[in-house]
Amino acid sequence: MSTVLIVDDEPGIRYIVSMVIKQCHLDSPDIPLNAIAAGNGSEGLDLLSRYRPELVILDNWLPDMNGSEWLERSARIWPSTVILISASAQLEKIARTHPRTVGILSKPFKLDQLRSALQEVLDPHPQARYPKTLGFEH
Repeated sequence: MSTVLIVDDEPGIRYIVSMVIKQCHLDSPDIPLNAIAAGNGSEGLDLLSRYRPELVILDNWLPDMNGSEWLERSARIWPSTVILISASAQLEKIARTHPRTVGILSKPFKLDQLRSALQEVLDPHPQARYPKTLGFEH
């Protein structure tokens, strides 16, 4: 079972993203993805250390640190793949500076964009797909 960590300070975003993740079945219809969530960067780093998720969906603006700082700290803990989410137009610049960042979703994003991003990143039969801008409007 693949685990996805959601790090976002907005409870509504954490809830919706968790529900979408739990509804995704990538490897088998009988094996759903597991979702865990953190409301700030420090909690996210703790969960990253404990669960070692395959993917992190990371809000770029957290109360205790920004996305770049979280990415730098997390690299010393576990090398998860990351999709950045934010309402900021600076996401592309941030994503380019962190090699583990494989995609970005601009808030507000559609649930179909999130589902597509999950399938592209967690597909057990990957094709040439990195780097990817997911739902980012120029």
